[in-house]
Amino acid sequence: MPRNRGFTYIMVLLWVAISGVMLMALSRAWLLESRRERDTELIYRGEQIREALSTYAAVPVSTGRSRAPERLEDLLEDRRSGQVVRHLRRVWRDPITNSPTWGLVKDENGGIVGVYSTSPKLPLLGPPGTRSYKEWRFEAGAGAEPAEAASVPAAMAAAPTGQTARP
Repeated sequence: MPRNRGFTYIMVLLWVAISGVMLMALSRAWLLESRRERDTELIYRGEQIREALSTYAAVPVSTGRSRAPERLEDLLEDRRSGQVVRHLRRVWRDPITNSPTWGLVKDENGGIVGVYSTSPKLPLLGPPGTRSYKEWRFEAGAGAEPAEAASVPAAMAAAPTGQTARP
């Protein structure tokens, strides 16, 4: 009988070790999935802000050519044309840093023409050649430039016209 106790003890230790290794592998998979979800959310939010900046610039105003907004909050309620136009429902937080502050791309007049995350980390779903989130820009009026085209994954680009694709 005393011989069986040692065997049971070794089996329990082996079970604990295997469980630890499996939990570590599971946590790595969960971390990778979490990063992928944040990147997907960055694409959605960045594209929404980019589109709002484009529509803001396209609104005809009495002073002539439209300017870019000076604050992201200006996209929520635009009264420049005499009517209230809502280009964006809300100003989202940066999903990578979870900060309410985005990095802003400004034009020569100080107006906002794009946004980016301020995180120095390497993105999973970023455009080719992107070394950090700071380099991944969502700019209005970029047209069909390669940087903009690379910021939209194939699943979002394949959405039917007139529908908003949300990853």
